[in-house]
Amino acid sequence: MKRPLLQTENRVFRTYRGGKLLETFLSKPDPADSFQPEDWISSFVEAKNKNAIKGEGISRVLTEKGEMPITEAVTAADFGPGRTESGVLVKYLNSAERLGIQVHPTPDFSRRYFGTNYGKTECWHILETDGDAAVYIGFREGITKESWATLFHRQDIAGMLDCLHRFPVKKGDTVLVRAGTPHAIGAGCFLLEIQEPTDYTMRLEKVTVAGEALTPMQIHYGVGEEALLECFIYEGLGREEAREKFFLEPQDKNGVITLVSYADTACFSLAKLQERGTVTTDSFVTLVITKSGGLLVGGERLSVKKGEKWFVPYGCGQIIVESGEVIVCYPPKI
Repeated sequence: MKRPLLQTENRVFRTYRGGKLLETFLSKPDPADSFQPEDWISSFVEAKNKNAIKGEGISRVLTEKGEMPITEAVTAADFGPGRTESGVLVKYLNSAERLGIQVHPTPDFSRRYFGTNYGKTECWHILETDGDAAVYIGFREGITKESWATLFHRQDIAGMLDCLHRFPVKKGDTVLVRAGTPHAIGAGCFLLEIQEPTDYTMRLEKVTVAGEALTPMQIHYGVGEEALLECFIYEGLGREEAREKFFLEPQDKNGVITLVSYADTACFSLAKLQERGTVTTDSFVTLVITKSGGLLVGGERLSVKKGEKWFVPYGCGQIIVESGEVIVCYPPKI
């Protein structure tokens, strides 16, 4: 009989500081910021860090045989019919400082330069904020490749930020960041991120906000600065157009709140289940617990705690929230 698998903590090194809001969310004693501001969830992906540690980023799960990497505990049959891999990556992410201006590749760019069919469309669901939390996303009207390249080569950070829309964010907001879209997460954001399963981030700032100089590999993974500038979709939008394009409105139906639908992107879907919310799955899913309570998963009753992450293999069937609140993360549409 297939059973849900509880995942253990999986903090990952990044070049920015954060994590205090994440640790507060998890009710840890003495929460603090560090250079491990992310926890990767249902991850079959290794982190692409400068000083890479083998296996860093791969999730670990608790099984009847003990704790083991998710890559050993889960087989292709657990993903569901027509799937041979997960096709998705989920994260907790908390920024104590503004992240650098960046862009993620489209599938076409990834195939051309990185030999993978995955780009990196991603979505941020805001769980908590601190201070004047905001995100930068999308080009403003009138920005061209030539003007953007000039700012990049000058390393005019203020000028580049001024090319992007800045939107304040609050708990409950959901922001869809399609591949090729320039963006930066501001300080004070704690979010659940769901994305295509790669760790390719093309960076526009050659020095981090904290003052660390980045290597060319950290900036563009060896493809060069001109290719980096090709990674963008140069689409300028007015402010209201940008808000409508990037901020998604939740759709509530019988205790199931759709945050991201397959109509928004074929890369993944995201739903929030509140008390009496019920879904029946035809693939694996990941459950992220945002309020402690009780679940029925395939007839098995689970007592779950805020912050927990569960991998639910294909074949577990119906998920019912008896109490609490759960975010359900779905793989790509097939």
